[in-house]
Amino acid sequence: MAIYILYYNFPSTSGNHAGMSYLAQKLKVQFPDVKLIKHAPQEVKGAKYWLKIESILIFCYLYLFLKPGDKVFFMEYLTYGVAFQDRIARWLKKTGKSCRLIGLIHLAGSHLVDLYGDEQIISSKLSWLDKVVVFGSTLATFVRAHGFNKELAVCHHYADTNFYRPAAIRQEKKGLNVIVVGSLKRNFQQLNEIIAETTGDVVFHICSGGKILLEPCHQRNKVISYGFLPEDALLELMQTCDVHLAVLEDTVGSNAITSAMAVGLVQVVSDVGSIRDYCDKSNSILCAGVKDFTEALSFLSQNATLVQSMKSSARRQAEKMSLENFYKNFPELL
Repeated sequence: MAIYILYYNFPSTSGNHAGMSYLAQKLKVQFPDVKLIKHAPQEVKGAKYWLKIESILIFCYLYLFLKPGDKVFFMEYLTYGVAFQDRIARWLKKTGKSCRLIGLIHLAGSHLVDLYGDEQIISSKLSWLDKVVVFGSTLATFVRAHGFNKELAVCHHYADTNFYRPAAIRQEKKGLNVIVVGSLKRNFQQLNEIIAETTGDVVFHICSGGKILLEPCHQRNKVISYGFLPEDALLELMQTCDVHLAVLEDTVGSNAITSAMAVGLVQVVSDVGSIRDYCDKSNSILCAGVKDFTEALSFLSQNATLVQSMKSSARRQAEKMSLENFYKNFPELL
């Protein structure tokens, strides 16, 4: 039995320890039956004109080489405009190939609706799969609500706890240091308000891949903005911080959250989506609005002992979502 994994190497996570491309490569090392199929990059000029051709070529390859009992694992299923894996699944199913089709979906339900518009389109694309894998319970509910009545598995987004880890010797910084990472489905307007209204000795480190705050902050001396940081530099910065702040519109399984937990950062996050699958009160403060966020940060800035306890809990939680545990559970996902 062969397991064909179709994956895409996103520029934002290329070569780092938190993306789907990295996971695909690690699974290849761990499981001898895995065969990788990497989609061509779409960021180049004119890519949209030959992407359909690439899909046809991948389908033809699979059609020729798939044997009964083989499995195809799509790592970017329903990632709108990327890889078009639903086309390949549809063609394989319609041509009657006796193989098992599994789709990993890792965009939030609300995000999928924004991207596809018509929910019937989502239901149709789901129908070509034999099994769906998701990173959060709310997405599982969304998939079921869209008529998918076949097999469905819920797992955690992995954390590479060997790479993302607390510093052996921590560089102490004054005050409560808070890091903001990522831009997908983030509420930057609300983030501005939180920064402006937070009291106490709090310093914000903004790492959102070049994304700038929508409004000037009234207290710029407590905000440090960074452009794109290489992964090693981002890790070093995370290791000097205490809190990971995530002001989210929705989430399923966030590599920013799992990586930050692996470094041992307290999570101050929006109580949305599947966040409770990842965070609990021992390592996180879940927030509904600006006031909750500002009160949480001010409270933590005055309670250093509690912060240290929550940081330790965050690391322990991340270890449950380690790559090693993902390997153990991977056969069940298929």
